[in-house]
This record gives sequence, structure tokens and C-alpha cells, in this order.
Amino acid sequence: MPPQKFTTGSRPAKSRAVRKIPKSSKGHFVGELVYDNVNGQPQRLGFASYTEFKTAICLIYREDFADIEEQLAALPFNHPRGAPSEHFFDFRYTTKGGKRICISVKPERIAGTYVYQATISAIKKAAVGNICDAVATVTERNVSPIELHNAELYHAARKADPVMDALVLEALSRLDGPVSIDQLLADIGVYGRGFFSVARCIRFGHARMFTPEKIRGKTLIEARLAA
Repeated sequence: MPPQKFTTGSRPAKSRAVRKIPKSSKGHFVGELVYDNVNGQPQRLGFASYTEFKTAICLIYREDFADIEEQLAALPFNHPRGAPSEHFFDFRYTTKGGKRICISVKPERIAGTYVYQATISAIKKAAVGNICDAVATVTERNVSPIELHNAELYHAARKADPVMDALVLEALSRLDGPVSIDQLLADIGVYGRGFFSVARCIRFGHARMFTPEKIRGKTLIEARLAA
């Protein structure tokens, strides 16, 4: 498992939102989460809706994640009606390969309309090659329940437990076939206390699942041998 550069007691870096996110909003799910960036340092990230939260946490725990910024500065563009306008992207996601994707999070009922499609097309012309390499729209329908479940688990399990992690890695090295997570942990006598360690092993490639599914005690895993 990769060593963590996180220093106990270090304060999370402040949100990088340029557009202000309200502290509270009636009828809206607003707040901040703290994640560890690629350098292992804690970073605050704000969100202004539950779909924004789900989108962000899924992106953060993708294998190609390098960076995510929220609530970017206003982007001037020419509205389809002909008037100058501006747009605020909710996120800019950067992959390990350096690709930058500007993301607008919208309810499906809005994203599917002709007006939105025409507007985002005009926004894309202004954005690509300027502040990003691609533009995407995310709605509640795009968030996979499996990916969300596992991302939230990885987030909860993001801090290493060196002793438990070593026990689980040793148990994985002795496997000669598939085993459920519950059985693996029972065999080494740690039971539920080792569940987060198994999650970290899956996340960092030391163990693999056989099918894309929500990581649970019944999930079958096997050791992923080094190439």
C-alpha cells in the first residue's frame, strides 16, 4: 500500500471555489468535504447540492484522478440568443494524463431540455481550448450507485492503519483462491476491524473483485499478484 504523506494535525487547505458557495440554503444540500489530494495533503472542497457532492466524491476516487476544483470563475460566452453571457462551471476535473474536464451538474429535467443543450453547446465553444479540454454535464442519472457506495467507503477508509494493513496484506499473500471479505477477516481473527484495510487493498490494487459491485462483507476477492 503506498505510504501516506499526510501529516497528523495538518490543517486542510481552504476551498478553491471562486464563486461563493452559501453556508446554508433552504431545500439544498450544501457543505464541504475534506479529501487527501495526490500529495497526501488534506484539501477542503465545497458543494452546493447533493448531486454535486456525489459527483465530486466519485471523481476523487477514480483511478485516473489527479485534481478537482470547484465553482470556477465566470466564463464569458455568447448566448444562443446573441447576448453576451457568462457561465460558472461546478467542477474542473484533471486526470493523471493531464486532461481537464469542466463539469456542470444539473438536474436531469433541465439537462435534457433543448434550451440547456443549445446553451451548453455555446459554452463548450468558449471553454474548450481556453480553460479545459472537454466539457461534460452530470445529472443524478449519471451517478452509479455502485461507484458512489465504493467511493464513500474509500473516503471513510482513506487513512492508513499500518498494523491492520500489514495483517491483511499478509493474509492476501497466502490466498490460493477467491474468498469473501468476511471469511478472510475471520481467518485472521480481526473480523470487522479489518474491513477498512481490505477496502484500501482493493483501492490500491493489492486485491481485486470479480465483478463491479458494492464492496461488502460477502464480496469475493483475490490477491492481485505483482506484475
